[in-house]
Amino acid sequence: MVLFKRLPRLVWSPMPDEDIVPPDAQAQHPALTGDLKTLGDELLPHFRELNAYALQYQNEFRRDQLVLISGGALAAVLGVLHVSVPHAAATWAGITEAVLAAALSALALRARTVGGQQRYFTWRLKAEKLRSEYFLFLGSVGVYADRKARVPNLIRRVAEIKSGEIRNG
Repeated sequence: MVLFKRLPRLVWSPMPDEDIVPPDAQAQHPALTGDLKTLGDELLPHFRELNAYALQYQNEFRRDQLVLISGGALAAVLGVLHVSVPHAAATWAGITEAVLAAALSALALRARTVGGQQRYFTWRLKAEKLRSEYFLFLGSVGVYADRKARVPNLIRRVAEIKSGEIRNG
C-alpha cells in the first residue's frame, strides 16, 4: 500500500505548515529558543512557501506521468483489440485508439512545454537550500559565526536563495 501513498492527487491542496525541526525536539533544547524564534520569523515562512511550490509541481509532474503511462497502456490494449476483434468492433477500437494517442501526444507536448519537472527541481532546490541555511544558522557555522551579523546574514541569504542567486555562503 506504500505505492499508493505516493500517487499524485487529482486536485492539489497544500499541505499543512511543517516545521524543519519538530516542536517536541525544539522543546528539548531551550538554549536554542532565541535562534529558533529568529528562524521561525525570518526563514520558516519562506521555506514553507518554496516547499509548497515544490510539492505542487511534483504532484503535477507525477500526475502527468501517471496519465501518460496509463494512457499508453490503454492505447496498447486498444491496439490489441483493433487487430483481434471482428471488423465492425475493430473500427471503433482503432478510432478510440487514435483519439487517445492524439490526446496523449498533446498532454506529452504540454508537459514538456510547461516543464513541470524542471519547475519542481528549481523550487525543491531552493527549499532545500533554505533548510540547509536553517541548520547552518543553528550551528553558528560560516557566515553565521559572527554573532552580530547573524540575523542580517540570514535575511540576505534568504533573499538570495528566493531570488535564484543560489551559491555557497
